[in-house]
Parts: sequence; C-alpha cells; structure tokens
Amino acid sequence: MSSHDLHSPGVEPEGVSLQAIFGSIAISAVLVVILVAIGVTLSAQKFQEIKLEMTEATGYPVLRESNMEGAAKLSGYSKGMDGSYTIPIERAMELEAQESNQ
Repeated sequence: MSSHDLHSPGVEPEGVSLQAIFGSIAISAVLVVILVAIGVTLSAQKFQEIKLEMTEATGYPVLRESNMEGAAKLSGYSKGMDGSYTIPIERAMELEAQESNQ
C-alpha cells in the first residue's frame, strides 16, 4: 500500500460569516443614502443663495414682487371676491392642530 491518504480533505470553510457581509452592505447603503441626502440639501441651499444673489444683482422686479405677494397672502388676512376669507397659514395650522386634538 502507498502512504498516500485516500480520503479527500474537503473544502475548508472561508471563515467569513454571511451576517458580516450583509451588515457591511447595509452600513454602506446607509452611508450612501446619507451622503446623497447631504449633497442634495447643500446643492438646494446653494441654488437658493445663487438665486437670491442674481435677483438682487439684476433686480428681477417681477420675481421680487411675486415673492412679496405670496408672503403677504400666507401671512395676512383678506376677503375674497366670492365672500370667502383667508387667514395666515400659521393660524390655520394652529386651528387644525386644536381641532385634531378634540
């Protein structure tokens, strides 16, 4: 007989758990989502700053006037042509919150 072992040694386990792999993937995905959210927020903020600078520099009177009219409608009381009334958005939200708590 020969001195060779006839039994196959089999496959040695890799030693990396499936849980560790999925954990790494999950953490990476969360980090990517957070970084994308930060990037979107910063770019939106930068866009608003540039828009404000351009409005001030060029004087876009229509844009400025529209923004002022919109802010006035959201923060003031008025009576509509059809007899309806508008109230400030903050007051409307307070009333809705009070109504939902009753």
